[in-house]
Amino acid sequence: MTNLKEALIKRNLASGPKDAEALIISGNVKVNEKTIDKPGQIIKADAKITVQKSMQYVSRGGLKIEGAFRDFKISAAGKKIIDVGASTGGFTDYLLQAGASAVTAIDVGYGILAWKLRNNPAVKVMERTNIRNLDKEMIPYIADIVVSDVSFISIKKIFEKIYQFTKDSGKILLLVKPQFEAERNDVGKKGIIKDTDIHRKVLKSVLGFVLDFECGFKGLAFSRIRGAKGNVEYWIYVKKIKNKITKTSPDIKNSCDNYDKIIDNTVKEAQNFFKLKKTGTDK
Repeated sequence: MTNLKEALIKRNLASGPKDAEALIISGNVKVNEKTIDKPGQIIKADAKITVQKSMQYVSRGGLKIEGAFRDFKISAAGKKIIDVGASTGGFTDYLLQAGASAVTAIDVGYGILAWKLRNNPAVKVMERTNIRNLDKEMIPYIADIVVSDVSFISIKKIFEKIYQFTKDSGKILLLVKPQFEAERNDVGKKGIIKDTDIHRKVLKSVLGFVLDFECGFKGLAFSRIRGAKGNVEYWIYVKKIKNKITKTSPDIKNSCDNYDKIIDNTVKEAQNFFKLKKTGTDK
């Protein structure tokens, strides 16, 4: 017996763990003619495995954002969207394929965005650009949706700009990477955080910070595609609220009262999905 991800690598059906995980999560792997979408699924050593097709997007990021839009039942069709931390353009690629009318791809790097996206007239490329240095006059539009995937910086340091660049009643999706949000002494070797209590601490901190703005909590989910080093990542989904309200308002009070439980359940779901070793209070 072995797990499906390891079997793909051993049979040279995937180039490595990340490739194997992406193929499985995207529904492109069948075991004995049945589609399996869990990388940790245990299969027989002699099981028949077939890989149907290559990845649909320019990077694994496309699968991450596709999963988030599916989980939260969000439509990109006809929307003007800002992609913060665009990198190769996995998010941008998915958004365009999902019908977005325009995507502004912002990244501090240069020459990273995939060529097919760079030449797409629906894409506004803003390279060598730190969102913290932008103001409203420097971006092409105030977005219907803002999505964010940043590394080596806390979401808290850029959220004010994300909020400013989102229209009233617009949607915001944040990919939370615990290793870049946690305190330094909470981060393990090679930047990996295995302690689920730290995941909870990070999510509570980031969500609490975001809800201090005029935002309504809409959802929390784990990404079925792990980060490059194997870290579990999470999606926070909020909606910008037009009129100023307080946390005692019925619109927000309910989510504030309950998000500890939501966080706990989401972390446990990720743990079960990836078959992770129980740590912290989960032992």
